[in-house]
Amino acid sequence: MVEGISDLLFRTRGFFPIFAITTAVGSILAWMGQGQDLIRTVTDIGSEHTGFDAKVFWLCLAVVVLAFQAWFWARVIVETEFGPREEWRYRYYLTWAPRLLGLIPFVLLFIALWRVNSANAWLAWLLAGLGLAFFILSWARLPLTKAMHRASERLQKNGRPKAAAALEISLTNLRRTVLGVGIAYAIIAMAVIIVDPVRLPVFFGPAAVVLTACALFIPILTTLLLIGGRYHLRIGITLLLLVIVFSYWVDNHEVRRSPSSAAVQRAAILGRPTLDQAYKTWRAQFPERSEKPIPLIFVASEGGASRAGYWTAAVLSQLEMESHGEFSKHVFAISSISGGSLGVAGFLSSIQDQKTGAAITAGGVTLRQAVSSFVGDDYLSPALAGMLFPDLLQRFVPISVLPDRSEALEKGWEYGWRKRCETIPCDDPSKFSTDFLSLWSQPSRKAWLPAWLIGGALQEDGRPVLTSNIQVGNAIDAWDFHYIAGTDVRLSTAILNGARFPYVSSSGTISNPAMPHQVDAVHIVDGGYFDAAGVEVVRGLAESMLAPGGTASTDNIEPVFLLISNDGVNPPFTPDPVGAVAGPSIPIACRDQSPKSGCPGKDGGLSTIAPDLFGPIQGLYRSRAAHGERLKTLLYRFAPTQAGGVPTKVLTVDLCSMAVPMNWALSANARHVVDELLTEKQDSAGECERQNISEFNQLISILQ
Repeated sequence: MVEGISDLLFRTRGFFPIFAITTAVGSILAWMGQGQDLIRTVTDIGSEHTGFDAKVFWLCLAVVVLAFQAWFWARVIVETEFGPREEWRYRYYLTWAPRLLGLIPFVLLFIALWRVNSANAWLAWLLAGLGLAFFILSWARLPLTKAMHRASERLQKNGRPKAAAALEISLTNLRRTVLGVGIAYAIIAMAVIIVDPVRLPVFFGPAAVVLTACALFIPILTTLLLIGGRYHLRIGITLLLLVIVFSYWVDNHEVRRSPSSAAVQRAAILGRPTLDQAYKTWRAQFPERSEKPIPLIFVASEGGASRAGYWTAAVLSQLEMESHGEFSKHVFAISSISGGSLGVAGFLSSIQDQKTGAAITAGGVTLRQAVSSFVGDDYLSPALAGMLFPDLLQRFVPISVLPDRSEALEKGWEYGWRKRCETIPCDDPSKFSTDFLSLWSQPSRKAWLPAWLIGGALQEDGRPVLTSNIQVGNAIDAWDFHYIAGTDVRLSTAILNGARFPYVSSSGTISNPAMPHQVDAVHIVDGGYFDAAGVEVVRGLAESMLAPGGTASTDNIEPVFLLISNDGVNPPFTPDPVGAVAGPSIPIACRDQSPKSGCPGKDGGLSTIAPDLFGPIQGLYRSRAAHGERLKTLLYRFAPTQAGGVPTKVLTVDLCSMAVPMNWALSANARHVVDELLTEKQDSAGECERQNISEFNQLISILQ
């Protein structure tokens, strides 16, 4: 008996990858915050428009296709391994297991839609109805097949042999037909996404992209497992070995270079101002005034995908609006990490448009709305499409010929800016696909545009890598990206130089770098590895400028640090009654004592399940954020101050709400949460919101 069950499970081992694929993707959408927000991107759309939205249709179709693939290929395994139904020993298991595998996508997506609890609950019931119909069809398949055979016999008797033969051929070749359609579907999808990884995935939506990709994985994996079983091959181990071996020489993650000529790039790189030159340009904006110091503002934007980008864009544009343009004039430098760089890019590009004459506020659109319309777009769909299609296939191809997922994300930003320019006037629709340094070198622009330092990290030694329009020299202990690469990059690539979130975006390869030691290539990774808050760069910059003998050491200025945070901690430190800095405050997300991720003692995560295995991984991941908090601590306690000058102010504006997930696509609900912050300045707001209002008003008063 035991031996028979063991043989049964071995011969149906192909059920496990089908179960793993359907369960994994469904569970992400049903229980992870990011997955729930992806579902909201569909349901929110449905509530905003009348009728049946395209994304709703594609989500339902993707679930149906995934369910059919799970059921059908489980049936293929059964028929291949066990032959005709009459020969089955464990008929109940072999009959019902494929049906249950086909039901998994419907069940988990129903849970996902139900948990969202949106106004579109009808969509959950629609999916439940589709699941019920699918189950009935799978259960009635055998009677239907027998009925079709009887129909074929009747056609033969009634003198219609051609129709009878066509029906029999259809029944006999059903498996081959489904296989052919699946292969054709996969090839067409792969070709389309290689050519354009943005438009079609954005049209489908991120949830449909993932479900469709998983549906295409199932026939490929099942076929490989069946072939391996026939020829006694270890398919899983073989594929893994191929990936490892090919990785020694296959690398499609090269950082995209500037489209300009080498001479133009070299002139732009060498023409970047030094720190002293940049400060003199900034200082020349203001007349001499002895009665009031000039605010010198340094901004640090924390990382966190579109959550950080959208919040950063909201804070910067709101300050620019309420100060009537004074804010950007007083900002000397902006340091950004990961997703915060997307918000900075949208802000700088938009205010440059304003200063070059583009009427982005035409038609009643505010600056904040103009910036948010770009930053809040769907950039997850291109990243997922690039990851699950060409970049995944490239891992099994011995020649580097396919684009990677990072390029897909960059092209998503480029497309997002062009789309934004179709509705809101802009100076250059192709700005994100042209040179990064050209953002500061437009002939028509004479007004000051803040310096920008995008924080990445070098994979080989962990030191920060700065992509910037200024030469910081020895002011900061960091690598200069333009010095290492020897070329400029597109604006979209510059953003990604600091936003290469682990696994979602690949590390970027820089071949033949200009390094003091001979190496063939180095790799740039997400800046959050070194400093998730982005404060160390501006702290070091200000320290160099304000120290005795520094470029700003003798001017009548007031240094101000603005920290744009999204970790639920505001302010990072609370003064005690005598003015000294006390310990860190409790994160907003933990103050209600509810079991939320990141709260000590509340949610141990995977480390509580297998502490020896997952504990070190969780510790390394948590230390990333903790390192950023420590650097905030140093800034608050030892903020660089001009000798004998006005004391330095350190202000923090936090997102406050942990309901906004860290994602490259935000639902309308998530964007609405952010949009309401900083606009409703009521004393009845929560502690974090009141602190935001206080810090925000302090900065506005400084600029007046």
